[in-house]
Amino acid sequence: MTRALVTGVGMTPFGKHPAESVEDLGAAAVSEALEDAGLAPSDIGAVVSSNVLGGGAVGQRVLERVGLLGLPVVNVENACASGSTAVHLARGMIEAGQHRTVLVLGAERMTGMFQGGITLDRTDRPTRIGLTIPAVYALWAQAYTQRHGMPAELLANISVKNRAYGVNNPLAMFRAPVTAEEVLASKPVADPLTLLQSCANSDGAAALVLTSEAHDNGRRRPVRILGTGLSSGRPIDRATDLARLEVSRASAETAYRSAGVTPRDLDLAEIHDAFTIGEVLATEALGIAEEGRALLDDLIPINASGGLLSKGHPVGATGVAQIVELTRQLRGEAGDRQVEGARTAIAHTVGGGVGTLEAIASGTVIIG
Repeated sequence: MTRALVTGVGMTPFGKHPAESVEDLGAAAVSEALEDAGLAPSDIGAVVSSNVLGGGAVGQRVLERVGLLGLPVVNVENACASGSTAVHLARGMIEAGQHRTVLVLGAERMTGMFQGGITLDRTDRPTRIGLTIPAVYALWAQAYTQRHGMPAELLANISVKNRAYGVNNPLAMFRAPVTAEEVLASKPVADPLTLLQSCANSDGAAALVLTSEAHDNGRRRPVRILGTGLSSGRPIDRATDLARLEVSRASAETAYRSAGVTPRDLDLAEIHDAFTIGEVLATEALGIAEEGRALLDDLIPINASGGLLSKGHPVGATGVAQIVELTRQLRGEAGDRQVEGARTAIAHTVGGGVGTLEAIASGTVIIG
C-alpha cells in the first residue's frame, strides 16, 4: 500500500485577526505549505477544505486567491473534528490512487461571531432549554471526578501544563504561563470549570500538502500518515457513561488498527483540550493513560504546542494545525518546544453541538 506523506505544512498565528478574512488567512497558510513542499499550485491534484462557520464554498474562495482553480474540491464540516476529517479523506484519496498530491486546508474566522461561547443552533430539546458546550464538559468533569474520587482542582494542572508549553509557541494566542491558583481563581464558567480551563475562540488557518509515497521528491525526511480513524457519537441515554469518551475511543481504535501501532509506540500527542477535562478523557480514550490515571501518571508529552488552551480554537483549522505541529516535531523543526527523539505521534479532535448525542464526531490521525 502506498502511504500518504506530509511534504508541506503552513500555518498562520492563531488569535484575533479582525482585519483579515477567512480567505486571507487560508491563502497565507496554503502559500506557506506549497513553498514548504517545493511545489507550485499546478502540482496539486485535489483539495479537501475544512471550515465550520464561514458559509458555503470556503475552499473555492480561498483557492481563488492562490490560483488553484478547476480542481476537485471537497468542503468538509464536521464540527470541531472537521480538520481531522479532512486529513482522513485526503489520506484515502492518495492511498486509493486517485491523486498523487492533495492539499488539505483548514481555515476559520470567529472574531465578532459570538459573544462568549459558541452558540448552538440545533433544535434538540436540551439545547433549546439552555444546554451549552461548557455545560456538557462540566457534566463530564463532574462524572469523572466523582467516579475516580479525586478533587476537581487537579484539572487545573492541565491548564498549567499547556500554558507552559504555549510560552514556546510563537503561533499561539496566549504565551504567558499560569499557576494553579490563577486557574482556580479565574471566572467560573460551568462548575467545576473556570475561564482558564476553557479555550478561546480564535481566527487562523493551517494547511498540509500530502503526497503519494511513490512520488515523493525526497526533499526532507518523510513523515508518513500511518493511520486515521473517524467516528460519530451515539445518542445519550441512561446507559451513557459520561466519565468515558466512547466516540474518541472508537476513532482511536480504528486509527491504531490501520497504522499497525499501539499507544505504547507513541512519543507525543496533540489532544483536543477545548476544556481541561476534554484532554483528560481523550488521553484515556486513546489508551495513553489507564482509566482514572490521566491526572496522576507521568505520560508522554501532550500538547507541546500549548494545545487549544494556549493556541485558541479556530474550529475548522484546529485538526489540520495539530498535524502541522506534529510534522514539525517529527522533522526536528519545533524550536524551543522540540520533543527530542520523537518518531511517532497522534492527533485527536472531538466535536460537540447536539445535546442528545455524545458528540458529533471524533477524528484521530497517527503519523510517523
